[in-house]
Amino acid sequence: MLYMKSRGDNKLKVEIKKLENINMLNDAMFKAVFRSVEARKMVATFLSRITGIEESILEKAEYQGGELVKNNIKEKGKVSDIIVKIQDDNKIILEMNQFVSNYIFEKNMSYAFTMFAETIPLRAKRYPYVYLINLDNFNKFKTKEGILHFKIRDEYGHIETEHYQSIHLILENIIDEKYNGDKEIKKTVEFLKKNNLEEMKKEYGSDEKYMAAVRRVEDLSTDPNFIGYYDEKEAIQQDLDDMWETGYDEGEKKGLEQGLTQGLKQGMKQGLERGAHEKQIEIAKNLIKKLDIKEVSEITGLSIEEVKKLS
Repeated sequence: MLYMKSRGDNKLKVEIKKLENINMLNDAMFKAVFRSVEARKMVATFLSRITGIEESILEKAEYQGGELVKNNIKEKGKVSDIIVKIQDDNKIILEMNQFVSNYIFEKNMSYAFTMFAETIPLRAKRYPYVYLINLDNFNKFKTKEGILHFKIRDEYGHIETEHYQSIHLILENIIDEKYNGDKEIKKTVEFLKKNNLEEMKKEYGSDEKYMAAVRRVEDLSTDPNFIGYYDEKEAIQQDLDDMWETGYDEGEKKGLEQGLTQGLKQGMKQGLERGAHEKQIEIAKNLIKKLDIKEVSEITGLSIEEVKKLS
């Protein structure tokens, strides 16, 4: 892309780099668009259909980068893609998972549980809701469903708390013509799968809610500072994808595939139980500074003896 810039009597040709092929699933692009004011109505509708929270509340919410509080100075930074802060300390964590990688869900869940623990006020009579929404550009669960909901359950399968939900959107299933779910969710996912600006304009030209988001994409596509960040994220994500596809940590990959094939339900049950217990301990460590042992036990589901050991 060229434009003419005058300097006295001379005219200089200045080249401006422009993103020709746009990857909406790119970490940088996803965050820049979904956190923007321009895309707010589109995103609010999308999140409302998933969580049941009113659109008007989500439009007024605060959309931030996902830097989480560190427990100590040596701890590595914890970063989620987008954190939506709603009234009464309720939060939505959005994670774009473009490529499958080892422990990606465990990492996202760990951040969500950390935030859940940090937002519980001292001597609280009510607890905030935390929704972890994963947008999965792969089907690691080998499911035909478009949206999966997970809640914390005890060993008998009873739901322990309604205040935390982990939700997975399987993008390839949602855009499938057989998907019979929410049309607005499908429309937003289809928007995320677009990779050409002109196609976006043609597709959404009559829908101002989406065209506002398209204009944001257009602005970003010619912003030199953003393009540099975008290119960096593309390179990192491509490296991750290459490592997975070419056999990086092949033994662990093979074990995962076998586990999913042989005894999927039992394997998932054991994994979720183990993961849930570890997260309970993480929450307890945060809560024990604020609440007494009995209250920590009631909230986390750990026994009083286990909580005493942590203290």
